[in-house]
Amino acid sequence: MKGTATPIGSIGVTLQGNGHAMFGYVLAKKFWGRGMAAEVLTYLVDWALAQPSLYRACAYCDVENLASARVMEKAGMVREGILRRWHVAPTLGPEPRDCIVCAKVR
Repeated sequence: MKGTATPIGSIGVTLQGNGHAMFGYVLAKKFWGRGMAAEVLTYLVDWALAQPSLYRACAYCDVENLASARVMEKAGMVREGILRRWHVAPTLGPEPRDCIVCAKVR
């Protein structure tokens, strides 16, 4: 958070070597709903797509996490579909879960 050294979340990017940048983010619950994740994701997606070697910025979230899907949309990503049984979220159980995938391309 601005003005403090205390972390409130994390965001990362994996450059997949095929012109794709895959983003992941997490934010402490106490800070949800303030637009912080969307602000940072927007900046980084725009940065990624300004790189000559990248043409696709994408991310995914659990189908039940509509707030996270909205963060991606606010960052300029477009919902492309559902990845069936795509990701295991240990906090939600051992089975792979369906995920919403969003992307922005240039």
